[in-house]
Amino acid sequence: MNIQENTQIHQEINLQDRSRLTITGVEDVRSFDDVSIVMKTVFGMIAVDGNGLHITSLSKKTGEIYIEGDIGGVIFFDPDENTGKKKRGLFGGRS
Repeated sequence: MNIQENTQIHQEINLQDRSRLTITGVEDVRSFDDVSIVMKTVFGMIAVDGNGLHITSLSKKTGEIYIEGDIGGVIFFDPDENTGKKKRGLFGGRS
């Protein structure tokens, strides 16, 4: 993603009805299947877990990804991709 010098880096995460997820600031999708999507964003790595997940749209130009399915959790990782350590989770722990 090409970010201009005067543009502030920001990210938005919008979850609707636990079935539609929009994330901005996405630079690359590292892996995906129907239970997990891992992506690199402007603020580090994010993993989405659930069931029946599919990417309905991905724009490298705008950095937006749209995911549909049964969203079970969103996990944030340290910005340093090499550590692989979890930073914190959001929406996790579905029963």
